[in-house]
Amino acid sequence: MKLTGQQRNAVQHLGHTVITACPGSGKTRTIIAKVLRCIDELSGTPRKVACITYTNTAVHEIENRIRASGAVTSEGCYEVSTIHAFCQTNILGKYHWMTEAYKDGYMILPSDHDVYREIVKEICDRYGLNASACSMFEMLGRRPDGTPISINIPDEAAFAFWDELQGRGYIDFCNIVYHSYRLVRDNPSIAHNLSCRFAYILVDEFQDTSALQVEILSRIHDVGHTIFFLVGDPEQSIYSFAGADRKLMEAFSQEIGAKGFPLSGNFRATLPLVEHAERLIARYPPMVSTSNATAIDPSVFYEHTQDSFSAITDYFLPFLEANEIGYSHTAILAQNWFVLSPLGKQLREYGIPVVGPGARPYKRKYLLGRIAEQVCAYLESSDPEILYRTEKELFMIASELSGRASFRIFSYHGMRVVHRLMRQGEILRQTYEGAVEWLHAVAPAFEEILIEEEIIPVSYKGGLTESCNEMIAEMRDQNIDVTNMLLADLGILADPRENMKLMTMHSAKGREFEAVAIIYAHDGLVPYYNYYNPLSNAGLEEARRLFYVAMTRAERALWIFSSVNKNAQSPTRFIREIGLLVS
Repeated sequence: MKLTGQQRNAVQHLGHTVITACPGSGKTRTIIAKVLRCIDELSGTPRKVACITYTNTAVHEIENRIRASGAVTSEGCYEVSTIHAFCQTNILGKYHWMTEAYKDGYMILPSDHDVYREIVKEICDRYGLNASACSMFEMLGRRPDGTPISINIPDEAAFAFWDELQGRGYIDFCNIVYHSYRLVRDNPSIAHNLSCRFAYILVDEFQDTSALQVEILSRIHDVGHTIFFLVGDPEQSIYSFAGADRKLMEAFSQEIGAKGFPLSGNFRATLPLVEHAERLIARYPPMVSTSNATAIDPSVFYEHTQDSFSAITDYFLPFLEANEIGYSHTAILAQNWFVLSPLGKQLREYGIPVVGPGARPYKRKYLLGRIAEQVCAYLESSDPEILYRTEKELFMIASELSGRASFRIFSYHGMRVVHRLMRQGEILRQTYEGAVEWLHAVAPAFEEILIEEEIIPVSYKGGLTESCNEMIAEMRDQNIDVTNMLLADLGILADPRENMKLMTMHSAKGREFEAVAIIYAHDGLVPYYNYYNPLSNAGLEEARRLFYVAMTRAERALWIFSSVNKNAQSPTRFIREIGLLVS
């Protein structure tokens, strides 16, 4: 694998390592190179390398690139996961019987599940919380002492929510990490076992690691058998609401005596984009453009428009057409999904293929939808990568329904089930061309396969048919033309490579696009503040980093829009800071 001198020096270092990586610096390539080096070293031994990253999207990307390298035959040597999956797999899932709260087991409850929403509503009613606070429960975090980290949610409401989950045998994602920490803290043998199992632990996006997560890593380090490889960028630390603290990266690096390596070359962005980003946050050493892409002149724009839909249709779309940039290489970013969702619906009705808030015509909670999307994507493209994604989706479904991690799916057995589903989907496509008729047909057929293969329990019989009916009813409620919906319309949700992406600035972290549009760029949103939440210095600096993250997703062109709105304040101050708005 070809590496720059900076990347190679970091990968070849034998001890604890910390990399400070600017946007577009090839940190994923560097991580993969280190994983492959560790695999070569550990192959044939009982020890492993763990790679912990922030999102499932990053997990899939790293796994795909490792697999493409030919290391698939050494899968037993490595493990790529989010911190929640790492804790579920290696700590809580194995040792929950040692806890008082979950000694009899538990079920993981995702935030889009009906039961989750029911409990949130019950707690909000009990404590008189408004709609804004109710939407924040999925962002709850915990400190090592167990106290809540929350936005607009009183501590007593957070504790009541967790107590209600626990009482019903459920657990949310933040408590997977919290109870894993308590197990490691109270049982030193667990940290010892983890350190003996993992010769290396690589942590991506370390600047967004919380104190709770660092405590777990610190106890593993104290055993002395694990080497840490940390990668992050304090200038892209944007998750303080979840407990992240940019200072932890430096503190933990010093604690373990890690040697530092900078990555300062930006392979992603052309020179004008890098220059604008440096005006917002000046780095040391300075970020430099090493992109081979042809720069567009000019490539950074600002417009104040009537609304976001007009901004996209009057400016962004004509620009893409004039510069021959396909929708699949573009993204629209905003501070929150509340403003993206209506825009997604408008663009879909306008005929623009989009994926993101407002693009999926039903909630993702429907199990049939999660399976059908993957099957339809495969039937349209035959991309073998979709087979692996389907396998992961089955793993998640099986784990949610049983409350236990069903790793048997990641074997010949799991891939056999995937192929059975694909074959059944293809057979029924020969008879049912429309998506609705096909969904009605595959629901009982898929259910029979999944029960027979012990992926879902017999007690769930009839569940996929019910899921099908609820999906279709929801689409009709939203005035979706289900009569003319095709299988390709479902498949595009699982394989959105040809679509324009609608994303929050937070969820765009780690992504890159030829052209990016930032909408609703107003003070009050970025930076976020209002009468009840005044702007602090820390809040302003994190908002600057968030805008920096959004800007640096662009490779060749960046559009920034503010819009006329009775609730909107003046255009964000960051537009002026980068030189696009003169006082």
